[in-house]
Parts: sequence; structure tokens; C-alpha cells
Amino acid sequence: MEENQTKNIHFIAANASDVTDVLEHQFYISQVKRNAYFAMKEAHVHPFYEIYYLLSGKRRIFVNHTIYVVNKGDIVAIEKGALHRSTYLADKAHERIVINFTDEFVKPLYEEFGKETVLKCFKNPHMTIPVSRREYVDNLMQKMEYEYKIPDNFSKRLLKNHLYELLIFLLRCQEFQYNTIEELDAVDEVIQDVAKYICQNYSSTITLEDAAKKANMSAAYFSRKFKRTTGFGFKEYLSSVRLREATTLLLETNASITEIALRCGYNDSNYFGDVFKKIKGMSPYQYRKNKGVV
Repeated sequence: MEENQTKNIHFIAANASDVTDVLEHQFYISQVKRNAYFAMKEAHVHPFYEIYYLLSGKRRIFVNHTIYVVNKGDIVAIEKGALHRSTYLADKAHERIVINFTDEFVKPLYEEFGKETVLKCFKNPHMTIPVSRREYVDNLMQKMEYEYKIPDNFSKRLLKNHLYELLIFLLRCQEFQYNTIEELDAVDEVIQDVAKYICQNYSSTITLEDAAKKANMSAAYFSRKFKRTTGFGFKEYLSSVRLREATTLLLETNASITEIALRCGYNDSNYFGDVFKKIKGMSPYQYRKNKGVV
């Protein structure tokens, strides 16, 4: 989701009492045109799935530690809990559709095919829709947007049907069709390798100079390239990776705040608490107590 959406799963509601709960808590769709050089102000993590479909233009999307060059007709399927951000790649406007949904919304599909099978499309997230099938995908998106914006007592079922059809189509694309994905240039490959290194070693002390050395670049040049390629400043990315892990540990373990701070690369638990509160708006203790609701 982009900056005009809320940080948690409570989406903007449509006005129909019998489908309000679904539209507020389980499903969201938005089609937006953006001007050239638009970049998301903040990277984010959310507890629901996202399908990003580019209708026009060209974008770069950074998910966890992987860079995707996204062209017209491409889809990026972003799994829940993934740190991500989109940035510009060309001096042209772009138009995209974003769909968000929860596990609960697709539960019947899990029951029919198995959750692991359904979520395969998020394991290999970048795909190009064949030109001959784009009208079909566009129509599915338009149907979902219509039911979301003008809901009635039948919208919940129709939204689920259209989303299920889209997910099954994406699984078929991955299984039976060859995908030609634009390769990264050499510098982007290096930046991606460093991002992966940070994701794997966030519990250790990692400085800008350490990262630049791994990239075989000066610190100043690396800092500029990392920001331009990923949309993150180096410190911002390192902090985001660490805090993402910290939120998981707070909710899924009984480890103490001090232990979590150490496991996430913070030698001072007070400093960890200050950073956490600045980003999340509450202390680690409050976050755990509120079960992640910010």
C-alpha cells in the first residue's frame, strides 16, 4: 500500500452495511495515476498480501532485498510481512492498480487447493502478463474495483470470485508460461547483493563503510546508489529490516525486550526502544501489549 492508505488492515470503508466489514478489514483495491518521478515517501510492512499491477509506465519495486524492474503489463505479488517500496525508473507518468487482501478473504481457496499451493504466486513474485491475456486481467481488475466502490449484498461473493480467478490465473501463468523478465544492470545487481547481505546479517554491526566495501564502492557513491536503486537510505533500510524482525519477535515469542534488542542488532535496549517508538509511535512493550495494532 502507498502513503495514502492506513498502516494497518483497517481500510477505507465503502457504504453498504452488509459488506462493510469485508471491505474494511479483508479487501482493498485502488487504481491511481502518478506523475513522473513519484516515489513512495515511506517503505512499509503490512499483515496482508498485495498485488501490484502496472498499467502504464515503468517502475522499480524493492521487496525485502530484491529489486524488480516493472514494465507495463507486469505484476508484483508481495507477501504479507515483506518490506517494500516503489520508486521511479523513467521520466514518465505511470498508472497502477493495487489489491490488498487477507488470509481470511481467500480462506475458501486455501481449503480447495491448499494454502501452500495458493501462495506459490508470492514465492516467485514478479511476472509479465502475456499481451494476449492483458485484456482479461484488466477486466478482472475493473470488476473488482466496481464491486468495491459500489457495493451491494452481492459484492462480497463477486469480489471473492474475481480475486480467486485472478490468483488461479497467476498460478497458471507461473506454472505453464515462460516469463521474460528484464535483467538488472551490473550496479543494481551489486546493490541487491548488499541488501541481501544486510537482511541476512542485521543482528551484527553493519556500518555504511562496511556495506560500501562489500560493493567495492566509496561510501559516498554507495550511499547515493543505494538510495536511488532501492528508495531507502542505508541507515533507513538497516533500521527497517531490524524493526521488522523486532515486531515479529515481540508478537510471536516471549523473549524480553532486551533480548530482542540484542537479537536485532541493538546493543542498547534503551536506544532500541527510542528507535522503535519513533517509527511505530509506541514503545516495544506497548506494541506487544496491543498485539501489533498501532
